[in-house]
Parts: sequence; structure tokens; C-alpha cells
Amino acid sequence: MEGRELIEKYISYISGERGMAKNSIESYKRDLYQFLEFVQEAMGIKDVENIRRADIREYVSAMIQYGFSKKSVERKLSALRGFFKYLKRIQVISSNPVLGIQNPKEERYLPMVIPEKRINEMLDNWIPESIMEARDKSIIELMYSSGLRASEVISLKWENLDLKTMELRVKGKGGKERIVPLGKRAREALEVYVNFLGDKINKSNFIFLNRFGKKLSRKGLWLIIKKRFETMALMYGVHPHTLRHSFATHLLNHGADLRSIQELLGHASLATTSIYTNLSIQSLQEIYKKTHPRSKLDE
Repeated sequence: MEGRELIEKYISYISGERGMAKNSIESYKRDLYQFLEFVQEAMGIKDVENIRRADIREYVSAMIQYGFSKKSVERKLSALRGFFKYLKRIQVISSNPVLGIQNPKEERYLPMVIPEKRINEMLDNWIPESIMEARDKSIIELMYSSGLRASEVISLKWENLDLKTMELRVKGKGGKERIVPLGKRAREALEVYVNFLGDKINKSNFIFLNRFGKKLSRKGLWLIIKKRFETMALMYGVHPHTLRHSFATHLLNHGADLRSIQELLGHASLATTSIYTNLSIQSLQEIYKKTHPRSKLDE
């Protein structure tokens, strides 16, 4: 049974048997659909049965980085606890992945966006000395250049890439294809990677492989990004979605319109993209507080 069907089944259950208020039921439904969209889009998980505790933690981390309040995160976790408890009761899952997940302690969070200067310094000073280094730099340059999802990166094949026209053919959420531009620095990093690979390239094969020559996994991608930013930029907690998030935020800060960013990210709805507007407003508020001569009167 698909995730949406299970959510609807759970909503019917709490509506009929538990007698919850209509507003609460609608909130739970929105929260569960938002969670489902996140794990499918950002994490590439299609089946609810495959969701693990680490995935729930990743979701909580993303909400914190997006700037959700403590109260909102607690409500969304409450919805997940009830949902997965129900799934275990009807034997859809064998263990509850939300068990052991604690509510956030701090009230306010700042969303994580990699500073432009920080990522530029890291990438500009990085000269790969091995195939693995060339692969890792190509991954980071590519994700920051084109705003790809983790699932899209690990599924890329050489036949999807055109270095001459600087374009990528990407298969995104729901199997929908889109063409995204490739930045100059990303192309240069990929060319270095190609030189390291030599005659090992198979046009029908995946671009990014692990050290055993197999398709790179989502967990493997996460570890690469985490490790490289920790060791080379002294930044902790960076994950694949952080690069996609930074890509969109930096574009918006430099004048790109939301519709264009929506197309580049492959979002079905502009509402999903609009979160970056909120982040930019937060940035503007910080600048205002620091620079406007009368801003301190409001504090």
C-alpha cells in the first residue's frame, strides 16, 4: 500500500475512532503529507516500510534548519508518532522508527545555508589528487551548481551528461525528466574526474560509483558530503539537502525569481519553493537589525 493510502487510512481511523477535533485532524494530515514529500523528494525513499530512525532524525534536522519553531516540530513529531504506532498495530511495519526521537530543546533555530565565501574557498582551493577526490569534488560542485536531489545525483548516468552544451538530463520525482544547466566550475570538476577515470567510463553506467565499482548509495553520498565539509571547511551537519538548499537560496539572493528556481529544482508546486523567500526575509531582517540606525529602538 502506498504512503498516501496509508495516511488516508490513518486519518479515517483517528476521525472515526478517536473523535479528534476537525482542525487537529487537518493539521495531522498536512504534517504527514509534508513528511511523505520530504522523504520521497529529499531522501529518495519511496515506501513507508523502508523509513528508519535515522531518516526521522534527518527530517527533524531539516525542519530545524528550515527555521520551524519548537512548537511546530513537536506537533509534526506527534503526528508521526501516532501514524507509525498505527502502522505497527496493523502490521505494515515491524518496528516503530519514531521511538527514541526526542522533541527539540531549543526554541529558535537558524536554517542552515552554506555561506557563499565558505563554499567558494573550499572548492577553489581543492585540487584532487585521486579518483575518489575527483569524484567527491565533482559531486559537490554538481549539487551546488544544479541543485540536484540526492536520489538524482546517484542515479545520473554518463549518457545524461553533455559537457559540451553544459546540460544535464535529470529524472526527478515521479519519474519526471527535466533539463538543468551545468555551471562552468562543475564542468571543470567533471572533466578532471573524466581524466582520472580514463578508459573506465561506460556511457550506460552511473557517473558516481563507490570504491568497489558499484552505484553510489544515498548513505554513501551523505557520508561523502559530511566528511568533506567537516575536514575541508570545518562545517558540521552538512548533508545533500543542504547543498540543494544553499543553491536555491543563493540564486534568490542574487536576483533569480521563484518560478525559475522552481523549474531548476523540479518542484511540482511553487509553494514548496516559496520557503526560500522566507529564508531571504530572515536574512534581510538580520541585515536590517545590524545596519539600520533606528532598528535598536524596536528591540
